[in-house]
Amino acid sequence: MNSELGEFGAQSALVAAGQNAEWALWLTVLMTIAGGVIFLFVLWAIASAWRSDGGGRTWWIVGGGVIFPIVTLAVLFALSTFALRAIAGPQDEELVIEVTGHQYWWDVVYDPEGVALRDANEVFLPVGRPVTLRLKSDDVIHSFWVPSIAGKMDMIPGRVNELTVTATEVGRYRGQCAEFCGLSHPLMSFEAVALEPEAFATFLGNLQGEARDPVRPQERQGQEVFVEAGCPACHTIRGVAEGAQIGPDLTRVGGRASLGAGMWEMNLGNLAGWISDVQDMKPGAEMPSYNHLSGPDLRAVAAYLESLSQ
Repeated sequence: MNSELGEFGAQSALVAAGQNAEWALWLTVLMTIAGGVIFLFVLWAIASAWRSDGGGRTWWIVGGGVIFPIVTLAVLFALSTFALRAIAGPQDEELVIEVTGHQYWWDVVYDPEGVALRDANEVFLPVGRPVTLRLKSDDVIHSFWVPSIAGKMDMIPGRVNELTVTATEVGRYRGQCAEFCGLSHPLMSFEAVALEPEAFATFLGNLQGEARDPVRPQERQGQEVFVEAGCPACHTIRGVAEGAQIGPDLTRVGGRASLGAGMWEMNLGNLAGWISDVQDMKPGAEMPSYNHLSGPDLRAVAAYLESLSQ
């Protein structure tokens, strides 16, 4: 079961699209079945002991109440240890992606020790290739969780945690901050996008380029308003305004499937609403509302950002 590219992804631990998630699902199903079998066996043992004489009851108590649980728990412990070792074991040929949690968005850097390609609120993964996610926080404790790919991992200020994942199915899979981090914690999600290796290489190649030049007059006006309104103080658009890292990189913002860290569909209307009244759409966000812009300027900026799709 996969989500089609271009649509919001599934968020379910029962939709396994990564090696870690597959092992976790297998272990969950196994323990659920084992728990049901144990429950039925205990009921049967109680009924049998009730009908037995004194000596038979002693055997049922020792065998069913001591020996059977010890053996069963030992088997489940061995199987769970094997599964956890498979999930956390070392991997070869790892790609490093650094993800930093902010209130309330995600900063994503591909190959931070090399070319350091920056993006936001989407994490692209190559299918079949191990990827080490280097997880950090810039303010409070967050938690990175894509249930279809892997289990969650906390992001703690001043500490770097690492999670190695391998996507196995092409698709879009919804992730979520799984640790309460403030007023808009429920509005802090993202998408993990699993691509075939060739498509992933193409994505990284496109990510290295500058933003596309505005074509229509309205887009050119929007670019001018973007600069004049002071937006480059927080946001980078490569080739237009570079260096700022307070807010998300907007070089390819129009190409993202969602707006506001996975909360709204990316379209012209939502972009205009976000710019004019971000505090209504995401209370507590650090970005101020630009409701002082005139209607034409607001529509121009929204049109310009929507055009930035690379």
